[in-house]
Amino acid sequence: MRGVQEVKVHNSRVRFSFSLRRNITVIVGDSGTGKSILYDLVAEHMRLGAASGVTVECEKNCVALVDMIWQNQLAETSDSIVFVDEGADYVTSKAFAVQVRDSDNYYVIITRRPLHQLPYSIDEIYQIKMSGKTHTFEPYYQRDKGYRYGGGELPGNEEFDALLVEDSESGYRFYAKRFEGSALSCASSNGKDGIYAWLQEHEDEKVFVLADGAAFGSEAERVLRLQRRHPDRIVICLPESFEWLILRSGLVEADGLQDVLSNTSEHVDSQQFESWEQFYTEYLRVATRDTAQQYSKSHLSSYYLVPAHADKVLALISYRNVK
Repeated sequence: MRGVQEVKVHNSRVRFSFSLRRNITVIVGDSGTGKSILYDLVAEHMRLGAASGVTVECEKNCVALVDMIWQNQLAETSDSIVFVDEGADYVTSKAFAVQVRDSDNYYVIITRRPLHQLPYSIDEIYQIKMSGKTHTFEPYYQRDKGYRYGGGELPGNEEFDALLVEDSESGYRFYAKRFEGSALSCASSNGKDGIYAWLQEHEDEKVFVLADGAAFGSEAERVLRLQRRHPDRIVICLPESFEWLILRSGLVEADGLQDVLSNTSEHVDSQQFESWEQFYTEYLRVATRDTAQQYSKSHLSSYYLVPAHADKVLALISYRNVK
């Protein structure tokens, strides 16, 4: 499946209206906000159809996953939007992650637990907003909190002790080279799962953190909670990915690139790519093949390390409005 999927679910008492942009959407929030009502409506419609009194408006089939038979049910479900209710223990399992990865479905997962087995975007974590009978999805992590990408200045040596990046390959080499010889040290957390521990181990340092927002969902709560406790020493910046920054920087030219960046949902096949980070990496690799800008995760072309070129990437990173 690809593209933005518009979904409306309603009966005589309540209405849900929302858009799904990626293969995994996570719904969080307190009890009583309508999360399980949404699942129940989809389940009733799946079981009884029109006789349920529930109307589901969507171009794709909507399926409510049943705990006892979830594996068999998923094996027989394709090109559909799958709803998972809160309390389903299997959502944190490797078996569930494998079936999600191998399917062409979109998933709406209601949970308050981090899903470490799944790469989902911080931008696709929502809470339900109620206005009378109408329920919509509202981003749980707001962009104006300073955790997100925005135009602005690059990190300055005088403001930070360390630049922490989750990447241990090309992204790390890029930042390490750019700040080589400066007072700003560059470190890798060796993946998003290592960021929280690294920050705790370096509690006396002022740190600028760069991680891939496209797959940061499972780490968002604990890392951002730590940042909120220490706003004077921790700054979080979560662009989609390092490859996304390169594609936006103007360093690479490719037919249709602007449409890819503006309408990524339309280009990402959910069965082929687990996350947009994977898509941007493959797109950049193919777009630069056999050129001076040739890109791979394991080898970074010297083209990107030219100071004038590196600055175009860094110019996209902002740490303003964090507090």
